[in-house]
Amino acid sequence: MPRKPFPWRKLTPAQIAFMERIAAADGAVPFGKLDVAELAAFEELRRLKLVDMRAGPRRRLEAVLTDKGAELRASGYRTDQIVLGITVPQIAALRFLDQAAGDGPTFGELPGPMIDVVRRMMLRGWAEWHGEMEWPQRARLTPAGREVLSVINELDDAVAQMAEARNRGVVH
Repeated sequence: MPRKPFPWRKLTPAQIAFMERIAAADGAVPFGKLDVAELAAFEELRRLKLVDMRAGPRRRLEAVLTDKGAELRASGYRTDQIVLGITVPQIAALRFLDQAAGDGPTFGELPGPMIDVVRRMMLRGWAEWHGEMEWPQRARLTPAGREVLSVINELDDAVAQMAEARNRGVVH
C-alpha cells in the first residue's frame, strides 16, 4: 500500500519570508517583481487562502495578505492547518541529503528523478546549494529541512515500534 503524504502543519521558511516581504512592503508586492521561490510560495499560500492577488495602481497585479494571512502572521505563524503534504520522493530526498558523505552531493551526483524534488525543497527553504560560487556547488539540508526530517523519522520510528509490538502480540 503506498504511503500517504505526510501532513506538515508548519509554514516553510520560503512561505514565511514571502509573507514578511508583503508585510514590509505596506501590504502589497507587485506580482511582476516576484522571483521563482516567491511564486512557488505564493501558489502554496494562495491555496491556503493566506495570500491573494489584486489589481493595484495602474491595474498591475499585486500579491497581498488576506485577513487570514494577517491573523496567522500576528500569531507568530502558529497553525493547526495542514500546510502541505510531504511525499515519499520528498522524504527520500531529505534522507539522501542527510546521509550524503562530506559536504553533500553535487548536482551531477543527484539521482535523476531526485533533481526536481531537491529543487522544490530548495524553493521551500528545506535545502540549499552551498560552497564556492563556481560549480560544482553542493546540496545540503537547511536547519528547517533537518527539522522536517526529524519529525518524519520520529513518526516512522513510532509506527515501526507499534508494528513490532503488534507482531509480538502486546497490542491488540
